[in-house]
Amino acid sequence: MFSCPKCGTLNDNDALFCTKCGASLKSDTSPLEQPAKSFAQDMNQMGKNLGESVTHAAQRIQTETQDMGKRFEQRVDHASKYMENWYNRNFGIFGPLLESFIFLIVLRLAIIVLEIPSVRTLDTDKIAAILLVYILPLFAVTLLSNYTKYFARKSYKFRVFSPLFYAITLILLLWIITKILYEVSVRFAISDIRTAAVSLENSLPTIFIFALLIGYVILFLNMPRDHERTP
Repeated sequence: MFSCPKCGTLNDNDALFCTKCGASLKSDTSPLEQPAKSFAQDMNQMGKNLGESVTHAAQRIQTETQDMGKRFEQRVDHASKYMENWYNRNFGIFGPLLESFIFLIVLRLAIIVLEIPSVRTLDTDKIAAILLVYILPLFAVTLLSNYTKYFARKSYKFRVFSPLFYAITLILLLWIITKILYEVSVRFAISDIRTAAVSLENSLPTIFIFALLIGYVILFLNMPRDHERTP
């Protein structure tokens, strides 16, 4: 006995037609064709299930990675604010001065290293001598930059003038760089460096105006948000 493929009625093994619906019971397929089709369908379904599982797993991993990145960013931001508050509480108005002295010490150590005979290559002692001449102007520029950042953070009113001070700091730094380039061009007899120094020096007014405009654009874009944070 076997079932009719159309209506499911049981029929004799030698029946050619279904006794109920009259459908042909003779199969035109080979004995191996139906199992092969079933196997193909099973594999196709397995592939779909596997694809869906991989997709869900990838989405879950992506979500967990994003959440982990946000949590890490929040922790870093919290730690940064904590360190900044600790630094301000302990050093106050002397904090920018301390930062500038640290810069001065690091630069002086670098110059000392360049002056060591065992590491002198390509006349590094000449570079050290040039940097030593401008070490105090670089210290002053660093001091101006640090105190501008300090007072801009402490006083909302001073923040209006901070782009001007930042632009002045940038111009002073670039001016010192032009002087260093002049010295290098003279001591090493490199005309291309002198040409670069002249070009940079002639561009200082344009750079100052551009830096000032960019600074005030950034200030006015952030001012409403910063004003809301101000108690």
